[in-house]
Amino acid sequence: MDVMAQAARCVLMLDAKSVNALKHGINFKKNHEDGKCYIIYKDDQGLRACKNQCKHQGGLFIQDMEDIDGKRTVRCTKHNWKLNVSSMEYVNPPDSFTQDELEVVWVNGGLQLVKLSPADPWNVDPKTPEELEVGEVTVMYLTHACMELKCGRKTMLFDPWLTGPAFARGWWLLHKPPEDSLERLCQADAIYISHMHSDHLSYPTLKTLSDRRPDVPIFVGDTSRPFFTKTYIVPVMAIDDDSSLYLVNRYLRNSGVTLTNITVVPFGIWQNILNTVDCTRPNGGQLPSGVDLMMSDFAGGASGFPMAFTGGKYT
Repeated sequence: MDVMAQAARCVLMLDAKSVNALKHGINFKKNHEDGKCYIIYKDDQGLRACKNQCKHQGGLFIQDMEDIDGKRTVRCTKHNWKLNVSSMEYVNPPDSFTQDELEVVWVNGGLQLVKLSPADPWNVDPKTPEELEVGEVTVMYLTHACMELKCGRKTMLFDPWLTGPAFARGWWLLHKPPEDSLERLCQADAIYISHMHSDHLSYPTLKTLSDRRPDVPIFVGDTSRPFFTKTYIVPVMAIDDDSSLYLVNRYLRNSGVTLTNITVVPFGIWQNILNTVDCTRPNGGQLPSGVDLMMSDFAGGASGFPMAFTGGKYT
């Protein structure tokens, strides 16, 4: 399993007053600490932002005087390349580049523009595609966010909530998992838990697991790194590398669950398996292509069996 860390850095911060002063259309902003410039586009759908730098040869963008309403297009001062900041696509020349977008993070009425580095972690150490034999990799949907992935002789389960309630008995499993689902869990070679919501980090399920196989390797997403950020998250803060492990261990210890082989892993590349569970805007909307397997939300919030699945209840 290849995992590479991705760091997040705040490149511009605006307080609530500055955010309220943003006009509809194009807003040019400058970080007075480092002198770097940014563009924030505002419309009825919200905000989009990017660095004020042309992808062609690094020129600075200014307002495009030929833009009829003056609200969407900027022009590079070097070679007159034009960028539509409402779509982040270059329109002159057309079909050339797409501007790298910055993540907008809301903080107490203000905002931070956050740059993810590397922006495309899956391209840092790309793998050579390999042909798979029929049946070499299989995926089985168990229930809710729990999937069973088999690669050859190895089996991995994701976010096992297989029994009991979640969210203080407010949620219950809508679909009954297979009768042998707990046995599958206990026999798995590894388990991945994406985050600490109780429909993913399930106490009743992990209690059963700890009673039968406390040493099963469990990998926990390092939630101190905002790789797959949500639309609204807390301010980006420096947190110890062991923070996620501490939080998980504290949660489990307080619940009486004893598991002895937990490892925190940074969000990143997992051999071309992309798991975007509970992510409303993965990686700031910038996703890889050529993914072998993608596991994503199939509906907003808690929902039923995905309509995309065919061939039987647990196919």
